Amino acid sequence: MSEKAVQDDARSVMSNGSHQPPKKEWLNKWIQKLSQLVQTEENKKMIHVFLVDPILNHILDRIFPYVLILCVLFVVLTIMISLTLMIVFTRVPAAFGAVQISS
Repeated sequence: MSEKAVQDDARSVMSNGSHQPPKKEWLNKWIQKLSQLVQTEENKKMIHVFLVDPILNHILDRIFPYVLILCVLFVVLTIMISLTLMIVFTRVPAAFGAVQISS
């Protein structure tokens, strides 16, 4: 919502004789003030250092063992598939060679 629309809403409220702005207007003003506070470089840095970094570090600390296990399983599975294919191709070469038709 633009600032002009918020001001128009405020004028309409004051013209009605009501002293308290409606909740929607109060919420919009609060959100605008919050967005202005967040836009400063100092506050962005504080949010990043004190909020985002600790949360991401905690998540990564909790997930790391599972990622490690997944990587190990992937390597083991790749080795097993390679060995299986190697055994199949060395033991049964005629099965993958030319097809012989008997007449």
